[in-house]
Amino acid sequence: MKEIKPLMIITILCASSMMAFLAVVGPIIRQLNLQEWHAGLMVALAGVAWVMLSRFWGKKSDFYGRKNILVFASIGFFFSYLLLAFFVNYAVITPPSIIICLGVLIFTRVMIGVFYSAIPPVSNALIADKVEIQKRTSYMASIGAANGIGMVLGPIIGGALAIYGLAVPLYIAAILPLVAVFVVIIFLEPNKKIEKTQDTVLKLFDKRIRLPMLASFFTMFCIVTSQVCLGFYILDKFNIQAIQAAKVTGYILSIIGVVFIITQIIVSKLKNISPYSWLFLGSLLTALGYFLVSLISTKIELAIAFSIAVAGLGMIMPAFMAITANNVEAHEQGVAAGTVSASQGLGIIIGPLFSTILYEINPTYPFIFCSIIFLVLTFVSFSYRKKEVLVC
Repeated sequence: MKEIKPLMIITILCASSMMAFLAVVGPIIRQLNLQEWHAGLMVALAGVAWVMLSRFWGKKSDFYGRKNILVFASIGFFFSYLLLAFFVNYAVITPPSIIICLGVLIFTRVMIGVFYSAIPPVSNALIADKVEIQKRTSYMASIGAANGIGMVLGPIIGGALAIYGLAVPLYIAAILPLVAVFVVIIFLEPNKKIEKTQDTVLKLFDKRIRLPMLASFFTMFCIVTSQVCLGFYILDKFNIQAIQAAKVTGYILSIIGVVFIITQIIVSKLKNISPYSWLFLGSLLTALGYFLVSLISTKIELAIAFSIAVAGLGMIMPAFMAITANNVEAHEQGVAAGTVSASQGLGIIIGPLFSTILYEINPTYPFIFCSIIFLVLTFVSFSYRKKEVLVC
């Protein structure tokens, strides 16, 4: 598939743009005299937009073509981010009322989520359109690695540019999806004519995609749990000052980000391993890694335990995307990818709420819970893998 490199570039650009905001959201909230929960509300509502519209975008791409939807969504992403940058630039100089600040920030962030929610499912559906079944896991892993690179680069770009003003990272982040528009137009092949089908639309809980939906939800739930709880866990476990804890948190997040990328690169190179095998192995490693997090006594042990868990997650993500593509018909690829992507958005919403409640009870409980759910997924995926072997 010659379009995989342009798709990877598009993914890196859009993921970097989406994540750059996280580096400056705290200072922006403080500068505009808002409260911490306002930031959480903005992120949660963007997650709601992801859940509500991923399936919509996937379905529209089945009808109107992958390229058309990617162009439209990237343009909307650009204008939404540009509006956010304009407002922040104005507000830090002449702060409006709190209600206006909160309203505009929520609106622009939600609109960013609305348009970004099209990028992952439509990209995955495009791969499903053009890649044979045996190679889909490999190509999905390439997109996953690109997404991981974007998730690492985004906060770095945002933090580095913040010294020039809080709006500067947002202007740069707005330019990235605009660049993606030109990449889509220039490097992706023109849409083939897609005939609208009278076939029944894929149901939300279609049995063919229940396993990918479950894996998708578990994966994003645990990723967000790690992001939310890691800093608190380091503070409480090692009893260190906030600045030092922030440094340790940053180091560990950087390490596991690299592990995540490397794992998906390895998966992309091993083309003969079935997605069910990757799902089984990844679930087992993730369960082990999160269980070890609850037992650690040093910072090095914590980094190793998280690396094991994240290596497993790096195997799981391309696996459930490939299983989704392999289990549905050609005219269902977009809506199927969107449905599974919506499960990830649900994990983003529920993860921070549930994991922080567990953390209040005991700091190790969020990680033990993650270990348990992936142990369950290990047994479930093993049963599917066993059926696959019997069929073969």
